[in-house]
Amino acid sequence: MKKENLLVFDIDGTLLDSENVHQTGFINALHAIGVEFVNTDWESYTHLTDSFIAKQNYEIDVNRGFSEEMLLRFEAEFMKLIRDCKVTQIAGANVFLQRILNETNYAICFATGSLLQPVLLKLDRAEIEYNQTVLEASNNYFTREEIVNSAIAKAKTFHNVSTFKRVISLGDGVWDVKTAKNLGIEFIGIGEGNQEKLASHGVKHHFENFEKFDVTLL
Repeated sequence: MKKENLLVFDIDGTLLDSENVHQTGFINALHAIGVEFVNTDWESYTHLTDSFIAKQNYEIDVNRGFSEEMLLRFEAEFMKLIRDCKVTQIAGANVFLQRILNETNYAICFATGSLLQPVLLKLDRAEIEYNQTVLEASNNYFTREEIVNSAIAKAKTFHNVSTFKRVISLGDGVWDVKTAKNLGIEFIGIGEGNQEKLASHGVKHHFENFEKFDVTLL
């Protein structure tokens, strides 16, 4: 089926119940590269991505530049810390993804603030089927806008289209809403935790999980 529209999926908190695993691993990985104090007020950051937050904490606390080599070391430490993690998917996530791909004219892509190797591990542990070709993480970008734009570009290339008629972002955080607004794309909220916050930012459609998702909105 020709893909004329696109769904852009955030991952942690949207497809995966993984935020505790991710945040614990992230903080401890920063400690492992020498950061003593980590600012965990996540919404205080200009950009809510692993690469940006790791860079800012490292440069403030260690008082050195955060090089590409240090990012790779940080990612390796992160992987060591979560290698035995147990991660589950948000109810109905994988079934929903396969239904979208097989039964609709929507393509899918993935845009995550996580670093690449940790997010691939978490997806595998939760038994989510995904195509890495249309997945963008924060290794090469600090901003969520850049990550989402890159994921969309990858989807266009993969499906050999110049544009999508509709692009809808699905996410669980206020930062996902802000990114969608900044890029001028539609947004649908997913997850239990932030419904009131998302509504306060103008989100009209929100679902606790994918089993309750109203596909007539697509």
